[in-house]
Amino acid sequence: MMELTWSRRLRWSGRRASLSLAILALASMPMPVQARQSEESAKKIEEIQAQIESLSRQLEELKAAASKEAETEINPARPKVDPKWVEALEWREIGPAAMGGRIVALAVVEDDPSTFWVATASGGLLKTTNNGISFEHQFDREATVSIGDVAVAKSDPNIVWVGTGEQNPRNSVSYGDGVYKSTDGGKTWTNMGLKETYQIGKVLIHPTDPNIVYVGALGRLYGPNQERGLYKTTNGGETWEKVFYLDENTGIIDAVMHPNEPDTLLVAAYERRRDEFDVGDPAVKFGQKAGIYKTTDGGKRFTRLTEGLPTCKLGRIGLDWYRKDPDVVFAIVESERIGEGPKEPEGKKPALMGIQGQDAEAGASLTLVTPEGPAARAGLQAGDIVSEIDGKKVQTYQDLIDVIREKAAGDTVSLKARRGDEEKTFELTFAERGGQGGDPDRPFGASLGGQQENKQDEQGEEGFQTGGVYKSTDGGETWTRINSLNTRPMYFSKVRVDPNDDQLLYVLGIALYRSRDGGKTFSADASRDVHADHHALWIDPRDGRHLILGTDGGTYVSYDRCENWDHLNHLALGQFYHVALDTRRLYHAYGGLQDNGTWGGPVATRNGEGPANEDWLRIGGGDGFQCQVDPNDPDQIYFTSQYGALQRINLRTGERAGIRPPRKEGVRYRWNWNSPFRLSAHNSRIYYAAGNYVFKSLDRGDDLAMISPEITRTDRGSATALGESPVDPGVLYVGTDDGALWVTRDGGVQWVDVTDRLGLPGPRGISTIEPSRFEAGRCYVAVDGHRNDDDHPYLFVTEDYGQTWESITANLPRGSTRCLREDVRNEDLLYCGTEFALWFSVDRGSSWQTLDGGHLPTVAIHEVAVHPTAGEIVAATHGRSLWVLDVTPLQQLTEEVLSADAHLFDPLPAVRWKREPSRGGTNRKFYGDNPVSGGVIYYSLLEEADEVSLKIVDAAGDAVQSLRASRRPGLHRVIWDLTRRSEGRGGLAGLAAGRTPRGTPVPPGTYGVILDVDGETYRQTLRVDQDPTLPVSEVIVSDDDWRGPAEPELRDEDEEDELILD
Repeated sequence: MMELTWSRRLRWSGRRASLSLAILALASMPMPVQARQSEESAKKIEEIQAQIESLSRQLEELKAAASKEAETEINPARPKVDPKWVEALEWREIGPAAMGGRIVALAVVEDDPSTFWVATASGGLLKTTNNGISFEHQFDREATVSIGDVAVAKSDPNIVWVGTGEQNPRNSVSYGDGVYKSTDGGKTWTNMGLKETYQIGKVLIHPTDPNIVYVGALGRLYGPNQERGLYKTTNGGETWEKVFYLDENTGIIDAVMHPNEPDTLLVAAYERRRDEFDVGDPAVKFGQKAGIYKTTDGGKRFTRLTEGLPTCKLGRIGLDWYRKDPDVVFAIVESERIGEGPKEPEGKKPALMGIQGQDAEAGASLTLVTPEGPAARAGLQAGDIVSEIDGKKVQTYQDLIDVIREKAAGDTVSLKARRGDEEKTFELTFAERGGQGGDPDRPFGASLGGQQENKQDEQGEEGFQTGGVYKSTDGGETWTRINSLNTRPMYFSKVRVDPNDDQLLYVLGIALYRSRDGGKTFSADASRDVHADHHALWIDPRDGRHLILGTDGGTYVSYDRCENWDHLNHLALGQFYHVALDTRRLYHAYGGLQDNGTWGGPVATRNGEGPANEDWLRIGGGDGFQCQVDPNDPDQIYFTSQYGALQRINLRTGERAGIRPPRKEGVRYRWNWNSPFRLSAHNSRIYYAAGNYVFKSLDRGDDLAMISPEITRTDRGSATALGESPVDPGVLYVGTDDGALWVTRDGGVQWVDVTDRLGLPGPRGISTIEPSRFEAGRCYVAVDGHRNDDDHPYLFVTEDYGQTWESITANLPRGSTRCLREDVRNEDLLYCGTEFALWFSVDRGSSWQTLDGGHLPTVAIHEVAVHPTAGEIVAATHGRSLWVLDVTPLQQLTEEVLSADAHLFDPLPAVRWKREPSRGGTNRKFYGDNPVSGGVIYYSLLEEADEVSLKIVDAAGDAVQSLRASRRPGLHRVIWDLTRRSEGRGGLAGLAAGRTPRGTPVPPGTYGVILDVDGETYRQTLRVDQDPTLPVSEVIVSDDDWRGPAEPELRDEDEEDELILD
């Protein structure tokens, strides 16, 4: 810590010295003599003076910031609210689990494959010891939960290593803080260093000496850094040596260890870089130094392997050693020439027939005819056998390919083919081969930057330059391309070989491809009924029929070599981008997830078991993002998918519609990956959306009209945040990924660019905008700088419609600020979601505290929704689905409450919900947590009291029930089960006697809550309502008819002060 403090001071000193020198240099510049002074020199003087003033202002700001930081380090802010007080607030995990989440790596104990670890992109680490029947979360309290790789020692399954920071360079990736080690099977963890590596590509453990570990570090995704390359420890992580390093931009994406010679490694180097824009592929994904390197002496020397591999710049590479014959190695290689075909003569466009085929007896059999393609238009069908083209015999499928290569787009040929016993003649005109990716220069390209499978014989002599699947039979010294396949290389590029049969190969991609002939042909049929996007595959070395697969949709297991898959979908790992709530009392939450569409479900159920997977409805597909629910119609849902696919659906009527502005000549619209939209707080039929312009509709998204100038700084930027003032309908704010922030006060007639008034160090993406519910001129903004290679938090508030801004980042630690929201009841209460935690402030941002309460795991919080009446917030985590918290005491918190000797909070109305029948189920089930049923009563004590009593009385003042209350200082929660009990039959005396208390349900009405603390009395009222879905005439009177709380837990007398009905 001391070293960090001094480095900060030196950095501040250096910047201050540079600015001081600049000011002196400018101030000492010679002034023009009076006689020669001209208009031009006067202007120059004015410019220099402005520079001096600007630099002086920056110097003062740096001095103030340095002083504030130093003061924070010496005197860290004391929490406004006692952390133990916060621990009394209990989070509820509600799921869903049906869709899983992104799995990036697997580690299996080979001697006992029922024990394995599942590493997630942003939800931590899970372990099972019973083949997936149940899992334990093992990484909930570490500093980060994004994982790149996990490895278990073959020599000791209690030794487990985790490399943090997801290896995939996609736009939603988080980052880590080095490597962790466990020596007790994952129960406890120690950070073993390499904290600035950000992303880890691979962890390898020596098979017999677990003290020897290699870590492949990818390094920073959004900028250069030195902490990249291959690291090695020989003492279990006490010290590290960087044994292989290329440069500050190139890291290690994969590495494999020789099955029999652990000093021999193959290492895949990769250069990638993302920029500020939230798009699919990295801005840089090919590098001159990217490639395969080999060491045979444990990392002392490395040699680059090149023979048979592409000679151009390479991208992502995946490796796998064949265990049965270690001379055999497989690689999947991304090349900058991906998708290219044979060089064509000038002006000639390559021909496309639109078929796939195979050899037949005396001909080429068509196995696939592309709909609406040239062959289909000519009348050819799958199963036809082509025997002749323009009089030239076709004996094999390769003969047919050779003829197609000779032709050009637009050429017409006469073709003979057999269909059953009949020979037919067809006239076919070739189309231009453009590739599935739409690039005519890459005719064999596939969607999302990939390359088609089984095209290696069609790409010509230079085909090996385009990448694909390669095989070596001499330990990697030389390579031969065996297939063209490479599906979305930046996201996958992984190949696996069955440990006992090198004819069985698998390539992970959008689909799971498999080959049964050693790689000559691949088919995308190994993942039927499995979620797309595959990142991890383990093949049982003792039985190749047993496989474990990790996808964007969770974990799957097969026992019949991919013919059937068992989805382990009882883990709530959803990567939510957003959450929205309806206004009902028993309300629903809706949110969009990474690659898992948009879903909605209840935050509580009437059956007592909690929300299950079956309770959730899929609202939309693709990648799901922002949602809104019409506050006047809980069935009217608005949602979006990637790049501005705005939509709405009415769950009651089934009406569904897309939302898009009409095309305007000369205007090009750009939409963000996560495009913002809003329903007006003043009229829910008014709909706003933003791309590179702001749009408005008066009719639920129909007839969107442009109401702003172009709002982005660059020609690639797009909107990321949008807000309307709940106080003044004319006030709108919009922010972009390239750092622009605008405001209008007249509904969009005039806009003011207030970007520079934030005082940021440079362009930073605007993550959320929150106009205040309490003051028209007040607005909160959260800024996320991680795409600009800046992980500092940034929060701001304005009180004058954006004219001036004040930083309220205060004591927030390092970590991207994802969202900032204001409470609906307490204007001083704010919630901030960051990369690693949820924070709250009770003084409008002057200080911050974590709100995990010891229950919410370490996870990125991308959104917080505050229910208008339920006293709850819902946190959208990017890796652990949705969590709910009762924040009633926080909403009522004031300085007076914090300093009071005792305080009884105003309880929310309690509802006696009608119980639903239990549902059928299977042995594998996920249930979220239901809230406790009954009346929830909070009170606080500043110091320990001598005597405390708590009771419920009716309107006549008669006792209804006495509740046990704690005398200890802090916040306390007590649950009244909405029944009347006599002291002798079921009150405190009954509990003391060990009897289960059962009382008579009270009717709806208003009841008194009386708290006595050392002679002082505090009173509140609590209203009991019946289930609003029941007819007015029907009242629940039987204790078995309603979803009451679980039976209270009886505690030892030593724990008499604990809450017993909790």
